[in-house]
Amino acid sequence: MEKKTMEVQKASLTGLDLRMAVSVLLCVLSATILNHLGLKFPVGEMRLEIIQKMTAAICCMLCCQESVFVSRRAGSNRLIITAVGGLVGIAVILLDEMIGNEWVLCAMIGLGIAATLYFCKLCKVPYINARIGGVTFILVTCTLSGNARIYYAVFRFVSTFYGVLVVMLVTWIFQKCGWMGEKTGTTG
Repeated sequence: MEKKTMEVQKASLTGLDLRMAVSVLLCVLSATILNHLGLKFPVGEMRLEIIQKMTAAICCMLCCQESVFVSRRAGSNRLIITAVGGLVGIAVILLDEMIGNEWVLCAMIGLGIAATLYFCKLCKVPYINARIGGVTFILVTCTLSGNARIYYAVFRFVSTFYGVLVVMLVTWIFQKCGWMGEKTGTTG
């Protein structure tokens, strides 16, 4: 019987892992502080988060990269796809508010996905990012109802922008302090 040898990778936390954790912590903590201070946007009976914990935290996970330069590029792509998905979503929402038919909305969501993918490609973002733009579109059009969806789209962009800023700051601080924890070969 042949003995297979496998190289076992040692589990450890890298500097990138720690930067992601710190970035997510800062976003969730600041959003929680804003919520406790009552800084939410009123829409009818609802009060929407100005900094959406989930959106900002996911942004940190996707945009935190091996250097400030690469994180900035990932953040720029994230802002583009969030804007595209949100704007196409707002267009569909406005049409939905005029038409008011859930069956027509289903068709508009399919068309909206196609439009989001197309416009993301026009913006020359990597295709996987275009798909994430489609996720933004779906969340904007399907998470809430009525005009609250428009405010959700706006605060989703604000939260993404905030997440990108936090990632840039955390990565810059880690880089300046020499806490990167891995060799990148790239400086930003």
